[in-house]
Amino acid sequence: MTTIPDTSWSGIFRTTRSNQIIEQDLISNVQQIGIHLSTDFYLPFELISIILLVSLIDAITMARQ
Repeated sequence: MTTIPDTSWSGIFRTTRSNQIIEQDLISNVQQIGIHLSTDFYLPFELISIILLVSLIDAITMARQ
C-alpha cells in the first residue's frame, strides 16, 4: 500500500523524444505480434489451447478419483 503514494509520478509523466521513439517501436512490435498470432499462427494457437483445456479437464477428473 505504501508503494503507490511513495512513487514519484512527475518522472513518469515527463517524456523525451527518445522515449517516444522507443514507445512507438514497442507498439509496432506488439501490433506485429498480434497480427502474427491472429493470422499466421491462428491454427497452432487454437490447437494448443484445446490440448491444454483437455489436459486440464483430465487432471481435474483424475484428482477427483
